[in-house]
Amino acid sequence: MKKLVSIILAGLMVLSLAACGGGGNTVTLTQVCDSDETMSATVTVGYKDGTTPSETDTDEAELINEEKNFSMEFYMFFDDSYESYKWAASESGEGYKEVKYSGYEGYMQLYDEFEYEVCLKLADEGDYQAYLFAYVAPGSDLIDTETTDIEAIFNQQEVQDILNSVKYKGTENSSK
Repeated sequence: MKKLVSIILAGLMVLSLAACGGGGNTVTLTQVCDSDETMSATVTVGYKDGTTPSETDTDEAELINEEKNFSMEFYMFFDDSYESYKWAASESGEGYKEVKYSGYEGYMQLYDEFEYEVCLKLADEGDYQAYLFAYVAPGSDLIDTETTDIEAIFNQQEVQDILNSVKYKGTENSSK
């Protein structure tokens, strides 16, 4: 019995390291609710060494990995529009499929010829939803996008690890 518990605990430790991106590096995004400016939602995204944050704002960030030739842009939203975005993406038909990363359901689509859009619904908070857009693309000026296999970039372990590192931190309510 002790051996079984030890194996389970060891497995959970390995999974927790993978979920954090392995290196403990994170970017934090916070979005104030459009309709109720006293509420805000926060999410963190982890990444491994070799990937570095470029632009980071309160509600958006960019991660770049020059060696693996990818960039990922993240945008945090906290409003009532998630279902509208999902419906529009499903109607486009461009590689639309439902996905699950870090336990969050969402969708992905081929946003344009050289970029995937992934949208994860993080939580329902009353009338509002917290959700995160991630755009995965070849690292802008790093490589010739005319010859890039965007699917191969998206399927890289590093990209998948970043998507699987998303952690919703919840909402905060502060009065003005």
